[in-house]
Amino acid sequence: MRFRNALKIATLAILLSGCIAPVMLMPSSQQLLRALLTPLIGFDPNAVRLFEQPIVKERMTALLGTHYGMVMQLIETADKLEREGPLFFVISRYTPIPELAEKAGLVWNADTNQMAVAVLQGKGVEVFSEGIEKAVSAEI
Repeated sequence: MRFRNALKIATLAILLSGCIAPVMLMPSSQQLLRALLTPLIGFDPNAVRLFEQPIVKERMTALLGTHYGMVMQLIETADKLEREGPLFFVISRYTPIPELAEKAGLVWNADTNQMAVAVLQGKGVEVFSEGIEKAVSAEI
């Protein structure tokens, strides 16, 4: 009887490990984003359709909410993706909507998996940033 129970437990453990192993091998969003951005450094983000990639677009939509359209009009004037240490960023070159904002910049920190956008307006700078809690939970 003990052998039969042990056999059932062993079989169940093997079946469960088969379900869990693929999940454990899947790359994190941080690894995916780094793999996407690294080869694109120096390229025009519009030419390589960076902002249309689901991993980028979904995070920016969630981060910016109703400001997404305005910010994208600015960010799409950027002509290259740049990197400085763990920071990947794009900066708008000009404004197609001077009545709303002058410039915008998008930055992603590869160390913390945190994304932020700064928008320069006549009254100052508005910053949209993912909370550090999100970055920490993404690491876990």
